[in-house]
Amino acid sequence: MGSRTELISAVPSHNANFVKRNFTESEITYCRAQPHPEASFAARWAGKEAVFKALGVKSKGAGAAMSDIEILPDGNGVPCVTLHGDAKKAADEKGVAKVLVSLSHSENVAIAFAQAS
Repeated sequence: MGSRTELISAVPSHNANFVKRNFTESEITYCRAQPHPEASFAARWAGKEAVFKALGVKSKGAGAAMSDIEILPDGNGVPCVTLHGDAKKAADEKGVAKVLVSLSHSENVAIAFAQAS
């Protein structure tokens, strides 16, 4: 289990280099199409941090890149996690078959919970 709370203003979603380095193209497209893109980016950032905690690995530098964790809605709008690269490798090594995530945000704060099983 992992959780993360993040101030929306702390996630530099207007910085193109930050966004490109930490989010997949599909996530970028999704977030930019939302009524409040900054909140969508912050919620996904919090979700990625929560997933790392649930997997028991660190983000890049010691574990995997943020873009190795992709969080997109399914057909019903439920956020779904897809692991790529080093994050997928870490999950496979730990026997993790599924990662669930819950995202939410207010005007100022984003929060996420993740469970790996």
